[in-house]
Amino acid sequence: MISRQFAPVLLLLTVLTACQSSYHLAQQSANRIEVDSVTARADPDLTGFLQPYRQKLDQTMNEVLARSTGPIEKGQPNGPLNDLLTDALLQQATQKYGKPIDVSHLNFGGIRNNLPAGNITIGGVYEVMPFDNKLVVLTLTGDMLMQLLNHFADGNKLVVGGVRATIHDGKVQSATLTNGRTIQPNETYTVAMSDYVAEGGDNSGFLKNPVRRDDINYLIRDALIDYFRQQGKSGQPITPTTDGRITIK
Repeated sequence: MISRQFAPVLLLLTVLTACQSSYHLAQQSANRIEVDSVTARADPDLTGFLQPYRQKLDQTMNEVLARSTGPIEKGQPNGPLNDLLTDALLQQATQKYGKPIDVSHLNFGGIRNNLPAGNITIGGVYEVMPFDNKLVVLTLTGDMLMQLLNHFADGNKLVVGGVRATIHDGKVQSATLTNGRTIQPNETYTVAMSDYVAEGGDNSGFLKNPVRRDDINYLIRDALIDYFRQQGKSGQPITPTTDGRITIK
């Protein structure tokens, strides 16, 4: 039996439930609203608050690291930017790792912009490498290294330092390490790359079980910034060139 004190509450719930309407979407429409500096005026208080931070950011991003005698562009299968970035990564990774590294690798799709002729700035490097990918050094068997080279050779997206390769029908026909080592199936080799690829990005899941993995607390972008800064201090401009390390037959 329902207590008299709850009867009014139950009656009210019954009435409210009975009065509820059933709703459904009858139509929909959309309009494009353009927002720019004219239609959306800056808030002066907010602008004033952010100004010191913006000045500091602009100062950092506009720092000139080095100079180039011409535009440095990526390409397939070769490009001056391909060679420059992988050689820079190989050098900086070796310094950080403290031991020789055989090969460096970069994801072709991760190189998002070219570098201009003239000043190379920190902001310019951010445009080339906008992602916070960290440096990883993998120790791979010769078989795994060849699998890596073949995986990215398909589609002419092989961007490497420390190795020269000849590709035929999307497969590596021959590969030679520039440090004098030859690739033997059961020997081991060190490869500097991004954590994105090391963790299976770009369908490279076969790299998840290397002989050894060393995570370096060093952003690849920072490695490139450090490299260009060193080049700038040398006083010599960078001359864009490619050594034809990838050959297509």
